[in-house]
Amino acid sequence: MVDLHSFRRQARATWSAGGWDHFARLISPVGGVVIDRVGAAPGVRLLDVGTGSAGNLAIPAAQLGAEVVGLDVTPELLERAARRADESGVDIEWVERDAQELPFEGASFDRVTSTFGAMFAPDHQRTAGELVRVCRPGGRIAMTTWVDDGFVGELFTLTGSFMPSPPPGVQPPPLWGVPAHIDEVFRAVGAEPSIEREIVEFSFESVDDAVRQYAANFGPFVSARIVLEPQGRWEEFISAFHDPVSRFNPATDGTARIHSDYFVILIER
Repeated sequence: MVDLHSFRRQARATWSAGGWDHFARLISPVGGVVIDRVGAAPGVRLLDVGTGSAGNLAIPAAQLGAEVVGLDVTPELLERAARRADESGVDIEWVERDAQELPFEGASFDRVTSTFGAMFAPDHQRTAGELVRVCRPGGRIAMTTWVDDGFVGELFTLTGSFMPSPPPGVQPPPLWGVPAHIDEVFRAVGAEPSIEREIVEFSFESVDDAVRQYAANFGPFVSARIVLEPQGRWEEFISAFHDPVSRFNPATDGTARIHSDYFVILIER
């Protein structure tokens, strides 16, 4: 049995470390892809699960007129999200909770979205069930996850080779990069997902710049450093990270334009 209190505490520590706002810009194009798939307009009630600092999807959806609720497990990110929403002139409701315990009645939303957020909840079927439960009949669900054979999939593999294994009962996020797993967990809760593969490009001045920015601003790396540096393994880890950055970078002009594949999981209720 997973100790959800401990898991939430650890998740909050991880995602509040570093500078997520700095990194969120890299995946902002994904929010536009999701909005195009599900639609956001006046009269649409939309729940964004794992909203982070909200610039990826929640704020753009609210700017299109949707009534948006942004949910995240990390209060520090919700504080930043609220500031960004105020600066953008939109009104969004913020809820601190995790993806596998959504505090809403069934069929509460016309649209339910999650861009690389719900995939980090420990129980995948339970999470899928919650996304489906709160979406009304005739509504739409869109969830994005990193593919297992892409750049972020290799990042997961690298991190897993250095860091302790997750506690018993915690399903690893990379499983969401396997189409058979996606199909299994959603069909188990009565939904039939369609899966589309897309690519987002992460741009940096150079490979070294990409590595530096990950080390300084990416929450999981900042948290890993706390564990690995006392063991004398941090430099080994960050040196190994150069390899996937270089391999997934097609640029020949000295810059880094890392191509990272992801899935868009779509469900019509």
